[in-house]
Amino acid sequence: MTNWPPPTVRSRKQDLHDLTETLQNLDPKASELQVALARYTAVRAAGYVEAVRDDVADLFVDRVALDVIKSRVRTGLRVGLGVRPQQLIDFVQSFHRDWAIELANFLDDDTSLRNRRSDLGALVHARNKIAHGDGDSVGRNDALRWATTAEEVGGWLIRRFDPSRDFYSPVSATP
Repeated sequence: MTNWPPPTVRSRKQDLHDLTETLQNLDPKASELQVALARYTAVRAAGYVEAVRDDVADLFVDRVALDVIKSRVRTGLRVGLGVRPQQLIDFVQSFHRDWAIELANFLDDDTSLRNRRSDLGALVHARNKIAHGDGDSVGRNDALRWATTAEEVGGWLIRRFDPSRDFYSPVSATP
């Protein structure tokens, strides 16, 4: 079996990390650039979660399922399914009910003084506003926080869909 996560997923994560690092280190005097980069970071962070969800689910079924199941699952991938918290939970539940409960608990865990469910919902809302010509209210700090949430949610998906792990053991909450 090859390494997990796959190279495409590792590359996406590195791209998002590099983008957030650029936004963090941007000169505060470059306010117009900072606004544009914050908006772009929000769009990329939401896209990261979507792409990771589809990539790891696709590779998971490729390794563990019969061809007829693979074909069925793949018809629901890469078709614009959103990543609002409930959409992600419903998607994961289509694989296993306990996985959905576990994801809901992960999203609702607020021990880090922020709530992933709320952050993910705000990220998707902002991304949708940006896509429709709005989103001027996306600030640097929001974009950075949402990118962190996207990386954490992506990390959970990567661990959950790792075909080498026991399907029934819970994923660690540690990103």
